[in-house]
Amino acid sequence: MTKNQFVVGHRTEAWVCVLLACIFSIQASAETSFDLVIANGRVIDPASSTDAMLHVGIIDNRIVAVSESPLSGTETIDAKGKVVTAGFIDLHSHAQTQLGQQFQVRDGVTTALDLEAGASPVAAVANNISDQALINFGASASYASMRAKVLSNTEQPYIFFAGKSFSFKDAAFTKQMDEAEIARAMRHVGLGIDQGGIGIGLLLDYLDDAVSDGELEALFTTAADRRAPLFIHIRRGIAGDPSGLIEVIELAKRTGASIHICHLSASAMGGIDNFLELVDEALVAGVDISAESYPYNAGSTSIGADVFNRDWQSIFGITYSDVQLAETGEFFTKARWDEVRAEDPGATIIHHYGREDWTQRAMVSSAMMIGSDAMPIFSKKIKSHPRAIGTFSRVLAEYVRGSKILSLSEALSKMSYLPAKRLEGVAPKFKRKGRIQPGADADIVIFDVDSIRDRATYDQPYSPSTGITAVIVNGQLVVNQGIIVPNVFPGRIVIGG
Repeated sequence: MTKNQFVVGHRTEAWVCVLLACIFSIQASAETSFDLVIANGRVIDPASSTDAMLHVGIIDNRIVAVSESPLSGTETIDAKGKVVTAGFIDLHSHAQTQLGQQFQVRDGVTTALDLEAGASPVAAVANNISDQALINFGASASYASMRAKVLSNTEQPYIFFAGKSFSFKDAAFTKQMDEAEIARAMRHVGLGIDQGGIGIGLLLDYLDDAVSDGELEALFTTAADRRAPLFIHIRRGIAGDPSGLIEVIELAKRTGASIHICHLSASAMGGIDNFLELVDEALVAGVDISAESYPYNAGSTSIGADVFNRDWQSIFGITYSDVQLAETGEFFTKARWDEVRAEDPGATIIHHYGREDWTQRAMVSSAMMIGSDAMPIFSKKIKSHPRAIGTFSRVLAEYVRGSKILSLSEALSKMSYLPAKRLEGVAPKFKRKGRIQPGADADIVIFDVDSIRDRATYDQPYSPSTGITAVIVNGQLVVNQGIIVPNVFPGRIVIGG
């Protein structure tokens, strides 16, 4: 799809949405009794270009009416002076734990997906959520998990499962496949999609030495045949080197596969303008490509990641003193780095290699969505990157209210409508998400545009966002006056197919 095609499609959908809203509003009379009414709010729905003071009526888990006239409900939330919009959809969250969901929902997230790492089978993404899901969740089909199964018959269905985390020393991350193993892996890809994987998660940079050109071509061909997008952590070269992006774009051109580039600005660094130009050129050439970035200038990963087996100081343009051990906040020396890497390769680090101007250039790109790359959160005693806690509020505070490089509608589109639109081909349930329209899922966030802000920092990450007054998931109030409602767990797994 070209950019021009996308614009035409967007305008067409907006016209249809307005028409449907009018029809539903006529059908929903003032006498209709709703389960929940959101009254007097500034309703912003980028999908239909709506920005007006309206009333929203909810029955069960769906929006039934969006009306200029007041509505009557069993329960009413007065949203006067507040923005009412679709709950944020995080395409890239590893914070798939109960504690992670507690922080993400207070940041306005109503659906958090791990599409970069994925899970196989996909239901394994819920292993640390159990039956206490505050928000919707899901995952792609994990190619790393499939490689582990094929190469060593190892069951590692998710990056952290049953107390065990991925080891980057395992065969899945180090060993190349022969033709028979590649064929078997492709059968696993098909199973993963059939089991509900939302596309395919490809940690390509972590598999840098393990995946051959032939295997990668086979994977892209299989993805194209199954109409399953690939969510890719591209290979890194020296800081700003676009070869990893060019590699996957060329493969997409040859095979027809759909691709999504995870945390593009973090991979691009000083080459951000070139990366964005390559994405634009690929769109014009007909490649089905999308991308996401987060609003921070530091990344985070495990100290045992493959990239640190390479010349990482040149790759990131930093040295030991630019890297923190997340758990304690301490900055490294070479001796401490070598010690932790040998004794605890799964330890989370925060590496400060970005610049604000690079981050901003990614934020304003029309091709960019927002994805947090939230790191797992198991305990408040172990610190983590703040992006799991404050990503979406930070976009609104820093780039809408602060620098004003984004309009409010643009930012909300990047955080809700565009992610839903990207996913609806592989997971049709997303046709009902990311929108404030009759028939849409009642996943809604209400916030004060003048006071919303992130409070999480690198040193004090577990400070929840403020200014979000209410969050509704599947028609149920989960956050009320900024506080999580006890014993309410409306979150559901969202699967592909």
